[in-house]
Amino acid sequence: MAELCKTLRARAPELVFGYYARDPAVDVLLILNACQAECASRPNFQGPVILVSPDTVDHWPTPPEQLCSSILRRIQAVSRSG
Repeated sequence: MAELCKTLRARAPELVFGYYARDPAVDVLLILNACQAECASRPNFQGPVILVSPDTVDHWPTPPEQLCSSILRRIQAVSRSG
């Protein structure tokens, strides 16, 4: 997930990726889980949440090589709807 985060930052330099614990004033909460159990802690966040595991984006099966593109599409989609 650390590599995925680096790739997201490189492919979308116009977006600001940070840590919710440090800056809770975010538009979208992106939770990167290291395994399919999706047990990463979730804060009480009222906005859009995107859940990622090694092979899913928001519980939709996603090949690992398509995770970055799928995440960026989801960010755009929830940003437009909110």
